[in-house]
Amino acid sequence: MDRVGAVANYRYDLIGHILSGNLFVEPYLVTLLPGAEPYVTFQHPGLKFLYLLSGEVSYRYGTKVVQLKVGGSLLFDATALHGIEAVEVQPVSYLSVVFTLRG
Repeated sequence: MDRVGAVANYRYDLIGHILSGNLFVEPYLVTLLPGAEPYVTFQHPGLKFLYLLSGEVSYRYGTKVVQLKVGGSLLFDATALHGIEAVEVQPVSYLSVVFTLRG
């Protein structure tokens, strides 16, 4: 499924979801399609965990930029501006899991 508000040529496949008490967990498989451009202004409540499955990227969260290669991961506060700053090696796909407290 394409997530509402998704950036052009970023494909978001929802691979499940869990609501347990006040904790809401949304795991997505994100694939950058041909023509996908860097985008660093994602911002939303919760924590985000990323795990890079293919490719290499420079990923920004807040004022930090991290180089991610296959098997690299990040966990950060998603209220900071974040996203892919540069695509170094294609194709790019990653697991993105958002953890949010609700209620």
